[in-house]
Amino acid sequence: MPMDSDIYRLVTVDNGKADTASIVKVFSDMAAGRLKCDIRLLNYYQEVPVTYPSTIRSVEVDSVELQVHEHQALIMKNDNSTLITGKHFHREFGVHCYAAYVSVPKKTVILHNFAYAQIRAARREAVRVKVLEAIPVMMAYEGGEAEGTLVDISGNGVSINSSVLPAVEADQWVLLSFTVMGVPLAVHGAFVKALSKGENGYICVFKMKLDRASDTIVGRFIYQRQIEIIQGLKDGLVEDS
Repeated sequence: MPMDSDIYRLVTVDNGKADTASIVKVFSDMAAGRLKCDIRLLNYYQEVPVTYPSTIRSVEVDSVELQVHEHQALIMKNDNSTLITGKHFHREFGVHCYAAYVSVPKKTVILHNFAYAQIRAARREAVRVKVLEAIPVMMAYEGGEAEGTLVDISGNGVSINSSVLPAVEADQWVLLSFTVMGVPLAVHGAFVKALSKGENGYICVFKMKLDRASDTIVGRFIYQRQIEIIQGLKDGLVEDS
């Protein structure tokens, strides 16, 4: 995960050293039984949240060893970082940290470089999945149209990769035409923002308004992608064992 993203934002409460000390103290109090251990690790795999509870094995001055779920360990081996949630951290912020050691077979990680984080992705209203195949999208609006391909999709939003920037303003409605699950869809989307990718064009984000039939099809597509993603994790575990 990048240092700052739409998933989380780093937060400084006092200063880096003091914040790390206060975070490690929470882990120490949990390990000693003074606080209930309610921590969960959170990673995103192809936009799908993967979160499991974890238990503390040991606490050092600036690191913590945890017993984790094998799926979490596999993702952390690739991401080299994770987010931690729990109600005992300052103002119930989350925590961002890096992995100094990850063992998938042992389901063990050693974490360090702790910092408070505001977890933005927790405010997402719907599960979002990354689209791996090149699904064409037509964006039709008053005065023109533009082509692109799906980047990711949820039940209420979509991101589209386009070589050109559509001539639309924020909240302007656009007709989005694409095919998923073999079914052609034409749905209305309100333009939210566009992120420049330099010479590679733009990522255009829309908030979608789905009717019942479209919502059913998109829901099935998202569910199928989630199954594929989990299967990919399991296949990774087999290869790693």
